[in-house]
Amino acid sequence: MNTPNRPAPPAGSEPAERIARRVLVVSADIGGGHDATGRALEERVHALWPGSRVGWVDTLEVMGPGVGRGFRRTYVTNVAMTPWLYEFFWASLWRHRWFATSSKWFTGAWAGRRLAPAIEAFDPDLIVSTYPLGSAGLAWLRRHRGLDVPMGAWVSDFAPHPFWVYPQLDLDVVVHPSALPVAAVAAPGAPLGVCAPPVLDRFHPGDQAEAARRCGLDPDRAPVVVACGSYGFGAVEEAIVALVGIGDAVQVVAVCGRNEGLADRLEAVHAPPGRLVVRRWVDDMPTLLRAARLLVTNAGGATALEAWATGTPVVMYRPIAAHGAANAALMTAAGLAETARDPAALVACVRTRLVGRPPARLVEVPPEPFLPYLGLPALADRRPPAEAEVPAGSRPGGRAPGGRPPSWPLRAQDAFFVHVQSPTVAQQIGTVLDLDPRPDGRPLTRADLTALLARRLPAIATLRRRLVSRGRWRRPGWVVDRQADAAAHVDEVRVGPDDDGGAAVDRFWSDPLALDRPPWRMLLVSGLPDGRTRVAVKLHHCLGDGLSAIGVLQRLMDPGDRTPSRSAAPATAVPTVAPADDRAGAAVGAGRAPTPGGVQRGRPGERARELARQARLTARGLARLATQGPAPRSPLNRPLSSPRRRLFTASLPAAEVLRAARACGAHTSELMVALTAGALNRVHPAPAPPRLRAMFAVSTSPRRRAPTYGNWTGAVSLDLPLERAAARDRVTAVRGSLRAALASGEVEAAGLVMRAMGALPAPLHAAAARRVYTSRHLNVIVSYMPAPFRTHRLAGAPVRTATPVVALADGVPVGIGVLRCGPTFEIGVLLDESLADSGPALVAALRADLAELLADVDAATGRDAVSRSGNDGGEPAVGGDELGADVAASAGPAPPGVRRCA
Repeated sequence: MNTPNRPAPPAGSEPAERIARRVLVVSADIGGGHDATGRALEERVHALWPGSRVGWVDTLEVMGPGVGRGFRRTYVTNVAMTPWLYEFFWASLWRHRWFATSSKWFTGAWAGRRLAPAIEAFDPDLIVSTYPLGSAGLAWLRRHRGLDVPMGAWVSDFAPHPFWVYPQLDLDVVVHPSALPVAAVAAPGAPLGVCAPPVLDRFHPGDQAEAARRCGLDPDRAPVVVACGSYGFGAVEEAIVALVGIGDAVQVVAVCGRNEGLADRLEAVHAPPGRLVVRRWVDDMPTLLRAARLLVTNAGGATALEAWATGTPVVMYRPIAAHGAANAALMTAAGLAETARDPAALVACVRTRLVGRPPARLVEVPPEPFLPYLGLPALADRRPPAEAEVPAGSRPGGRAPGGRPPSWPLRAQDAFFVHVQSPTVAQQIGTVLDLDPRPDGRPLTRADLTALLARRLPAIATLRRRLVSRGRWRRPGWVVDRQADAAAHVDEVRVGPDDDGGAAVDRFWSDPLALDRPPWRMLLVSGLPDGRTRVAVKLHHCLGDGLSAIGVLQRLMDPGDRTPSRSAAPATAVPTVAPADDRAGAAVGAGRAPTPGGVQRGRPGERARELARQARLTARGLARLATQGPAPRSPLNRPLSSPRRRLFTASLPAAEVLRAARACGAHTSELMVALTAGALNRVHPAPAPPRLRAMFAVSTSPRRRAPTYGNWTGAVSLDLPLERAAARDRVTAVRGSLRAALASGEVEAAGLVMRAMGALPAPLHAAAARRVYTSRHLNVIVSYMPAPFRTHRLAGAPVRTATPVVALADGVPVGIGVLRCGPTFEIGVLLDESLADSGPALVAALRADLAELLADVDAATGRDAVSRSGNDGGEPAVGGDELGADVAASAGPAPPGVRRCA
């Protein structure tokens, strides 16, 4: 019996820096093998790239309601009742190339279109497929939509067949060198590799006697495990009756999986005591296989690979049709299994191997044929092959119908910000970071930043997205460049002794991003006192909202200083995708993924009631939008005649903000909006209207939010009171207004309107977007980031402060972003050049209003009473939701006070 060893990867098999990645596992709940392979890949991802985020998507679930149940029922029926039909289909794939091609195209188009939203929502840097229809969908997406992140397929059967292997993918991985010729015939030109069996690390050789003791088996008998997958297919009862008849030297362990009927029938079998042990679902299969002297199975899938990894000899008994017979034949030819066709042959095989003989000695296979870490580094580092190496029609950069290169279409919400950009209104968001010197005492340099980006960009697909045209009538598209020039995205300005760098940052935010390359840029301001530096980071709004930008920025930070991924990466509900520990969309673990719109999978009646509730909420929101009317007229709003911007910043102590919020019974977001309203009242030019309309970004479920790409937040229109009033009264008014907006369905309705606008031809979509996103409908933009961020390091330099920067709109010259950074709330105020004189007064008014509110609170209740009336310092939720933001930032302590880009 041969078993693959698990040596340490050879030198050079790992990247120089173990950069965390976002990896999407495309699997399916049909049998247990596809998910088992996915779990093994997930385990290696975390071992190879600590801190990575792994999402799961169930291909059959996303293909439509009832598809998974229908496919599982068809599969069980074919294997158990009509094996000739299953064999006919399988054989036809091999015999008729046209049949295989057309079948793969049909299922690929079906699965690919349904997988696209889940892939886009998770924003993976790497995609691994363990299910043939998922691989077909990925291949279709690459050919027709330009999906160009590295993608690979792992064949969880020993013998591949045409549905397993695709030339369009970057790597198709089989588990033994003998499977390579089969895979090459199945899909000529496919890039192939070999890895060790894709099973969890727990499947390894060990002490057989100790394992038998842990499993409660008879130490005086030779354990023979009969396991035929989660469905318990095939002639299981026939095999067990024959094995039980061998005598007391053998103890038969029947693993029935999810086949309760099989378990009930076997428990009724009359066998001498101790000869037959019936197990249903086994949680500790590694220990059971180590205890076994022999495994009897019938398909050659995941169970056979797990036995191979643990060094347990395998006998294939009456293999099931099609892929089972092919697996058995190839494993037998490779010397990794024996095949028995009838009870007598099975008994003879077991007697020869077990009775009166010691366990078979394990012979290790040399590591050279196997890709380390199951081939994950090979996939991550794979570059597009030379054009001559790729078969015609399979090339990722091949032409789509109409002669244009394939590209991934922008979502309507992302294309919106491409359409509303104008020569005087650049749609770019970002952060200004203030950094201390590196640990060695020297300031951060452009070379440090460039080196950091050169290491990280290959693992961050978001920063390699480039806009391309898809024709006059279609939304723009994305292509993902496999390589990016880090130096081309970093500028440096060295300032003199009396220059704080504010003018350089203003110029940076005044210049629009070039759209012929990935639309993001960084500016390093050096020469500041005490070795400090400033780094401004901006991204085009079409790349993402503030939460997305935060996620990207975190991935550029040094790994050792990142906040743990579960709390640091805000998340939102996405179709069948969730963090790795939720196992969303796959039948692994107890959790099930939320569906679009937050509708949970459950009984049909529950789903119908939830859909009806969502429909009623959206209808109320549409009515609210229809009756809102235009924004108030204000001298603040004027056409922006120049792209020039000025950025002003301020810090507010978090302890004071939280104390004031608790005293007012408000969320800190509501308090900060109220302070903004008070500050605008102080600086608003006369005549001031009684209220101003602010666009306020909202994320309804940030804890589950996965993407680092795309605009996923919604928005509500919020009327800010400008009349002179007590600070507490203003907080109360804002709190009521905001909570009413959240409960009105406006967020859901606005999302529906955005998607509906995206269904229009591109020129009409652009016209509608430019009409909506103007001073006709809003006066100011206010964004709040709820997630606090702790101290990070960027290329070794500690981050002191992080200030968010938001984008303006046509006729809207004021954008205010708020971010919690450790002990402070950082506020960035971006103004049109024409309002630059109001900047210092505006940020000073924010602090003055907070001081006024605290004085009012202390006078009314006393400082001690206020502290006892609150909670432990957390932020109260608003109606069960948390409020997102259209900003991007990181974290770090900063002294309180008003400052100018400091």
